[in-house]
Parts: sequence; structure tokens; C-alpha cells
Amino acid sequence: MRTRTARVILVNWKNAPLTLRAAHSIAPQMEEGDHLVIVDNGSDDDSLSVLRDGLEELRGAADPARVSLVNAGTNDGFGAGVMAGAAGLSEGAVVLLNNDATARDGFLDALLAPLGETVGATTALILLTGTWRPATASDTHVLIARDGSRWARVGEEEPAGRVLINSTGNEVDPAGNGYDRSWLDPADSPLPAPEVFGLCGGACAIAAEAWRRVGGVRTDLFMYYEDTDLSYKLREAGFQVRFVAGAVVDHEHAASSGTSSPMFLRVNARNRIIVAAQHAPWGVVARA
Repeated sequence: MRTRTARVILVNWKNAPLTLRAAHSIAPQMEEGDHLVIVDNGSDDDSLSVLRDGLEELRGAADPARVSLVNAGTNDGFGAGVMAGAAGLSEGAVVLLNNDATARDGFLDALLAPLGETVGATTALILLTGTWRPATASDTHVLIARDGSRWARVGEEEPAGRVLINSTGNEVDPAGNGYDRSWLDPADSPLPAPEVFGLCGGACAIAAEAWRRVGGVRTDLFMYYEDTDLSYKLREAGFQVRFVAGAVVDHEHAASSGTSSPMFLRVNARNRIIVAAQHAPWGVVARA
């Protein structure tokens, strides 16, 4: 029996089936006193009706936990959606799960267990879905590691490749770039230490006392860097962040937004500068 209840928040925008899949992955792990909240961020498709139609089945899967659907009405960004889902927080922690991720068994208990007086937040082991192989010149869709190595997803007719890590937490480089620790490391390689600069917003937990102390996530970035900003605020408030290897999710990387669109590049660069200017040392700000 857990000692801390959870408010689990999923933000949907125009991909209700994906969001329901994520919700069903964590629903059986929820207990009495927990609350699963799906926020629709002003989708202009049939998301609301699809989500409403799926609520009864989802409530059965999550019983005895509560399940709610919030209609934000407008798309004011990821942070605004999260804050709408966290309104009136009475549970012991906020848990964020990307709608394009699925939680493995034991995820929720493992993620919540380390939270306490000094550990204000935890971040999960996020794995990329599918298997991967070194990319060739003919591959058009590749992921690039920080060391420059390139990986392509294994096709249905190819031999199985390697499972790769998406994140073991958040780090910031000398130019203020927030990035996923362990990005594209093979999942069977040794995992890093639990101590990490920050959390990855795709699968994390924040103790309610820490959440209130720092005011939750900011709502003016629209998307990207909310987790880096939150990590800075947690550290400035005296809280630590811990990576939890036993809390595992599988993530369909960028299934909801994409990482090469003009919008991603523009918003990502803008938010990096904003967050660095407010939190980082001046040497980092100058390079941001």
C-alpha cells in the first residue's frame, strides 16, 4: 500500500486514441485516493467525443481511483493543460505522463516511492518504442545521438535491433540546451546514477509540497522547456530530483508534435533562451 496518493495528468491534443492508450496503461496501477485527469487542450477534431465515449471503460480499469475529463476549450500549450489538470490538487503528488507513452507494470509505485522531504521529484526510465539499428545513407528518418551516431528504427521485415533509451532525466549543457540524459544509449548498457539535474516531463512525479512551493509548471512557454524550467525551480527551492530505474515507460518519440518542424525549431530556441536567462549562470546565458 502506497503512502502517497497521485494526481496523474495526461494532456490530449487531437489524438484521443493515443491518449486513451496511455491512460489505460496506468489505470490498473491506481489506488483509492488517486485521480486520473485527462485534459483536452482545445482539440478541433472529434477528441472530446472519443474521450467521453472511453470514460466508462477507463473508470472501470482505474477503480477505485477517480477519472475525470477536463475540456480546456483552447490550446494554450502544454503547461496550461497541465495546470488545468492540477487545479484543486488534493493528492500527495502530481504525475505527468505523455499521451504518446505507455507505463509498464509497477511504474507508478516505483516513481512515487522516493518522494519525501528532500526528494521533490522523480523521473522515469523512458525507452523508445521498437528496436533500432545504426543508420545507413539510405535511411531518411533517423535519430541522432549527442556523439553524432545515427540510429534508424528497424522495419517489420528486418532482424530485431536494439532497444534504446529516450531519457533517464534532464541535463543542461554549457549553452543552456536542455537535453535527455542517456539519449539513444542502448537499454542493456549500465544505467547512470539516480542523481540527476532535472526531470523529463514525459514521465515524472512531483511531490505536492514541492509542486505548491514552486507554483507548478509555467504556462507561457506553450511547449518545450517546461520541464527544464521546473527542474531549475525545484533545485532553487532546495529539492532534489531522482532517476528511478524501476519506473519504466515506452515512448513513441515525437508522435504528437515532431522535432523537425519549423514550429519546433522556433519554439525550442526561444524557450531555451528564456529559461536560461531566468535561471542559469551568466556564462550559460551568454552562450544560449
